[in-house]
Amino acid sequence: MKKRFLVATHGRLASGFQNSLNILADKGTELEIIDAYLTEDDFTPIITDFIKSIGEEEQGVIFTDLFGGSVNQKVVSETMISKKEQIFIVSNSNLAIILTLVLSSENDVFTQQSINEAIEESQVCLVSTQLSEEEVFF
Repeated sequence: MKKRFLVATHGRLASGFQNSLNILADKGTELEIIDAYLTEDDFTPIITDFIKSIGEEEQGVIFTDLFGGSVNQKVVSETMISKKEQIFIVSNSNLAIILTLVLSSENDVFTQQSINEAIEESQVCLVSTQLSEEEVFF
C-alpha cells in the first residue's frame, strides 16, 4: 500500500528531520515538510492539501513535534474535518519513529497497533554513564 508522509513542526525541525533522513537512508524526498512560524504565512493550506491528496488506496502519516502544540492542533483539526481514517498522526515525533515508518515495507499496512508498536520501539531512553560498583576497577 502506498504511504505518504508529512512532517509539521515549529521552526526548522521538519527540515532537520528531512536532512537527517537523506543522510541516513537517502529517503528525505519521501517527506513533505512544514517548517511552521518562520514567516507570517498560514501553513494550514499545506496540511489541507496533503490530507486531500491521500487517495482511498493510500495511507498518510503526519508527524508533529509537540502534542497539544499549535501545529499539532491544526493537523488534528484538519484531519478530523476530512474524516479520512487512513491518516495517522504521530505527535512528539523523533527521528527514530520517522525512520521506522518511512523505511517500512510497501507491503505493510499501518494500523493503530503497528504504529503503537513502532512508537514503543522508538522511545527516548536515558543512557547511563555511571558504572556499578562491580564494574569499577581499582
